[in-house]
Amino acid sequence: MDTAMEEIPAVPGTAPGLGLLCASLLAMPALADFCFWRERPRLSVGLFAVGAAGLILLNRPRERCTRPVVALLALICGAAVESAIDLCFSNVLVLIALTLALAGETYYGSLKIGWSRWSEAMWTILKTPGRWLRLMIELAARAGENTAKPAKTWRKAVRIIWIAVPGLAVTAIFAVILGNGNALFAKFADDWTTAICNWFLQLDLSFWRCFLWGFVTVLALPLLWPSPPPKAERFWTREIPRLAEITTARTARLQSVITLALLNALFCGVNTIDAVYLWAGRALPAGVNPSVFVHQGVSSLIMAVIFSGILLAGMFHQARAVSRWTPLRLLGLLWIGQNLVMLAGVFLRVKLYVDALDLTVVRVNLVFFLLLVTAGFILLAIHVWRQRSLGWLLHSNMLATFCLFYTVQFLDTAGFVSRYNVNLWLNSPRPLALDLSYLRSLGPPAFEAIETVANSGAPEASDAADYLKTEREQAQEQLGQMPWASWQLRDSHCQRKLLTATRP
Repeated sequence: MDTAMEEIPAVPGTAPGLGLLCASLLAMPALADFCFWRERPRLSVGLFAVGAAGLILLNRPRERCTRPVVALLALICGAAVESAIDLCFSNVLVLIALTLALAGETYYGSLKIGWSRWSEAMWTILKTPGRWLRLMIELAARAGENTAKPAKTWRKAVRIIWIAVPGLAVTAIFAVILGNGNALFAKFADDWTTAICNWFLQLDLSFWRCFLWGFVTVLALPLLWPSPPPKAERFWTREIPRLAEITTARTARLQSVITLALLNALFCGVNTIDAVYLWAGRALPAGVNPSVFVHQGVSSLIMAVIFSGILLAGMFHQARAVSRWTPLRLLGLLWIGQNLVMLAGVFLRVKLYVDALDLTVVRVNLVFFLLLVTAGFILLAIHVWRQRSLGWLLHSNMLATFCLFYTVQFLDTAGFVSRYNVNLWLNSPRPLALDLSYLRSLGPPAFEAIETVANSGAPEASDAADYLKTEREQAQEQLGQMPWASWQLRDSHCQRKLLTATRP
């Protein structure tokens, strides 16, 4: 493990220098204070992520922008735009992952592309105390060097002032002239000047604000000045060794084939039962509870499928003399197919459960998880047949997980759930109960669906109309007083649409 006193260059890599680093260490908490202090984080989350990415690139080594860096910047900008539309957990998680990946691609170009660079950026976060100790030593050494040249330092400061003062003076003169000729500009200038003066006069130095500055500053250093690349590969980036041989290759083949044959037979029996009683809709035998058969077995089936994937990955990580055997690979592919059929049965069970008890955001996320598991089995089939490494399988699944989270953040899940439930309630041939309290918990994206309920003439219409009346009153207040940092495009659009809608 790296120590705090490891050998590093005198300046951060080949970056501009410690002066820029110190300025960036002040800029990062100042940006966090501007975005988050006394504000509900929404649009400001994306703004902070873009600002942090800019500071990382400002301190990067002097080299051309690589394709991964450009791609990561584009992904960060896309996720930042989504934070202004509708901030959610997946959006925050994606922005954190992309920022770490950008730091890895920025400072660790000498390492293998991908996991080696990204994991090194995560590892340097864990070494934060050591990085701060090293920075203090570096600053002390620089201070000793600079005391010998005070005259040169003063000359630089005077030269900077001499360069800036004429431009500032001329700008101030024209600002006064334009202020006298444009009343609106004068008002804006006066408001900004008053706001800046009030900020300094009423500066809040409470414990929590100081904690925010300290916390962001501490975490900013490893992102702006990470430790140097390791001389050897980390143990988590090396190729995963194959399982040790505890018996002969022939015995291992027979053991694996018998195991897969038995499991295929077992899964075939379960899938056949599903085909007859779940897919074909045949009446269940006496003594079998339909609710237990359709609903309560979902978690156990998902667990069985996940364990199947782990077992297959381990079985085909044996010695190549075993894993390359064609009969074993064919049985492995057959079992993957059995698991995919079982996953299809789980999808159907979830649909039947939704038809009986409405859709929820949690159930939508369950469907996304099942899609991710399905993608994992497809990657596992490639791993089995083409004899890819276990590291390839793990990294491919990590990339699939990231792609899912990046895609999901842009979806209006709450709005889709509310509309689905109301349409199901209105168009179902049999009477269904509508969970209006759950629809209210979904927030502004559910306004349109609740308005449909209010105009339906059903017994629930009165409660829906009362709720919308209250939300209209709150929307009129919020739209005029919403701070910029807490603004959300989707919520604002839904509130404006509610205010202009025909009232029941």
